[in-house]
Amino acid sequence: MAQQYTAFDYWKMEQDPLYIVLKQRQNAGDSLILEEQSFLVDYKTKLDEYFGKLSDNEKSQYYKNRATWSEKPGEVNKIAVQQEAEVFAGEKSTYSKYLISSGIFGFIYGSAAVAIFGVEEGGVAAGIPLLAAGASTLIPILTIKDKKVTYNSLTLSLHGKAMGFLHGAALGLLISGENLDENEKLLLGVATLSSIGLGRLGYTLGRDKPWSQGRVALYTHYGTLMPFEGLALDAAFKIEDPRLYAVTFLAFGAGGYLIADRVAQWNDFTLGDITSTQTLSSLNALLGFGIVTDILANSDGGPGLYLIPAAGALGGTIAGHFWLKDARLTNQQGRNTALAASAGAAIGLGIAAIFGTESITPYYLVPYITGLSTYAIIVEKYKKNNRLTFYKPEKDNRWEVNLMPQNILLNKEIVRVANTLPGRQPVFLPAITATLHF
Repeated sequence: MAQQYTAFDYWKMEQDPLYIVLKQRQNAGDSLILEEQSFLVDYKTKLDEYFGKLSDNEKSQYYKNRATWSEKPGEVNKIAVQQEAEVFAGEKSTYSKYLISSGIFGFIYGSAAVAIFGVEEGGVAAGIPLLAAGASTLIPILTIKDKKVTYNSLTLSLHGKAMGFLHGAALGLLISGENLDENEKLLLGVATLSSIGLGRLGYTLGRDKPWSQGRVALYTHYGTLMPFEGLALDAAFKIEDPRLYAVTFLAFGAGGYLIADRVAQWNDFTLGDITSTQTLSSLNALLGFGIVTDILANSDGGPGLYLIPAAGALGGTIAGHFWLKDARLTNQQGRNTALAASAGAAIGLGIAAIFGTESITPYYLVPYITGLSTYAIIVEKYKKNNRLTFYKPEKDNRWEVNLMPQNILLNKEIVRVANTLPGRQPVFLPAITATLHF
């Protein structure tokens, strides 16, 4: 039941090249060998079964859009894929999560206001964050009339608030330079306003843009990863000016969203695909941190060490994109790959602890190997399950004989049509065919 049945996927099944060629040959009156006929029958059955599982709305979408999809086959993979909604206890859980997150960030904004305005009275200082938290929770309750918040709105809103605070802090640092003690209120104020503004922007984009969940997950992933990649690069080159760190953070953040947009155009990843990609990225990043810790335990190291976990995280992301291209993992399948990798890493850590060693190398290398192994097994299993399997009959002997008595009737019809077209020689269909494999 985890399989998603959509009109778009059904249309793509109809466009299978082998199916189309064999169907055209059959309609043209060409004789097909037994294996080809079996494939057509089996594939047609798969199509009928899949179509029968489509909802009435998806069937309507198929009849409405199939002509458009056929006219623009090059844009097929750019069409957003509908994915399942998260429902809990009869209520959209995303709505509740949005209210809770709004209250939490409201408390943070209230605390920032206390620090900015220098409120020192104990009761007032404690009350303002609570008032802000309550107001931030009530406002969406009163303004969101349908009590529905999509996954896209929730995710982009949280991402905008969290990363907006950091981007605002970077902007404040760029303005104040090294005078942090004198301008700490300015930095905090800019960070707070940026968090509020980008949080609202994220909610609006998630509500109004027809993006898939996978595309939204790409934006949040690269929007978080790339700024820290830039900071690691600055640290490796021993940059001392804080303003350069601020510029790098802002520039790499903008570049991250641009990269995410290009990746989304390259392949329409699902949320499950991106969850699995983030798992692989985290595994490689943790391996990098383990290597850095090992090096520092035996030597002083150098600033270039910061690039090891950064390269691991980025490399894991790129590898995940190629590994999971067209995998079409569901949300649950994506979460399962993360859980499987965590379980495998825990097993590896247990193995390292049992054998015991003074070196810390086994304590990060063995968990990485076992975690990656379980991850690979689960990913390949899901990819195989999600991929259409075609029936290929085994050849028990070298001879294949195919009886087609229906072609005798078809030949009579061919003669009738040929008589209406003078000068054209009719092509008759065989009533029996025999093939020898050698």
